[in-house]
Amino acid sequence: MFLGFTGPNAAGKGEAIRYLLEKHQFIAYSLSDIIREEVKKRGLDVSRDNLITVGNELREKEGAAILAKRTIAKIKNSPQAIVDSIRNLYEIEELKKSLKDFKLIGITADVKIRFERAKERARLGDGATLEEFIRKEEKENSLDEKAQQLSKCFEQSDFKIDNSGSVEELHKKIETLLGELHYKPYSRPSWDEYFMKMAFLVAERSTCLRHHVGAVIVKNNHIISSGYNGAPSKTKDCIELGCLRDQMGIKSGTQHEVCRAVHAEQNAIIQASLHGAGTEGADIYCTHSPCMICAKMVVNAKIKRFVACNYYPDKSYENLFQEAGIKFEVVSRPPLLIQALD
Repeated sequence: MFLGFTGPNAAGKGEAIRYLLEKHQFIAYSLSDIIREEVKKRGLDVSRDNLITVGNELREKEGAAILAKRTIAKIKNSPQAIVDSIRNLYEIEELKKSLKDFKLIGITADVKIRFERAKERARLGDGATLEEFIRKEEKENSLDEKAQQLSKCFEQSDFKIDNSGSVEELHKKIETLLGELHYKPYSRPSWDEYFMKMAFLVAERSTCLRHHVGAVIVKNNHIISSGYNGAPSKTKDCIELGCLRDQMGIKSGTQHEVCRAVHAEQNAIIQASLHGAGTEGADIYCTHSPCMICAKMVVNAKIKRFVACNYYPDKSYENLFQEAGIKFEVVSRPPLLIQALD
């Protein structure tokens, strides 16, 4: 998720960003940082006036979206990031074009409240009086489309927040906004989620008309084989011939021997044998719990742990696994959406 912040001086953007950094582990980049670097190169004070002047010069020389382009290059591979100090419509256009699901948040507050906040933080160049504070703000609303146009940027916000209240009220508004955006923090999948997700991918190859089942056998966090339920190699499958069990009226979970398919767990064990991969001490991740035939094979393959998401309608494996010391675990189905950054 990529969030951008815009709004007038001392409106509370910094507090909103600080909260997101601490509470939700975003990373933040400011377009003004690029200008600050340029100001320092020129040996100038990092005052508000110098930032406005140098920023406008950079936009005039290298294009109105230059600050956004340089920042996008830094953050495009981040899972979730914040872009601050957005002050030009071309910057917004570039960010929305280049960053997937980018949302712009405008934060404002009553000008008198903002002036008092500015006095408290005592930043160089903010203005000593309310009148001076307002005059300096007018510089950030140029008629030149390549210069700062703060008010127009605020108008383009996807969400607007009035931060004239307390810090606690601002935090609540941020949480409400994240809820509206259906925010889910990025996290790496656990090993169980990782391998179970692969089992579901393998299941897509199934030719069964009742259940798509996939299995992967894992040793030392390394996949040694996989399998899905389907007809034996070089024979016609149920997609072509129809389900034999349906034709014979056989209930799911019974008479497993009457079926065209080799089960996913069986195929995974067979593949491991074909390629010389030892299964002793391995884990098997399967979309479903095993039938009794597969359970016997798992025991004799010396697999130590069976992890599943769904129950197959045959629980006769339970006593066998308990007696043989096979650890059986049911985990939640992982999100099947691929979330890799491209």
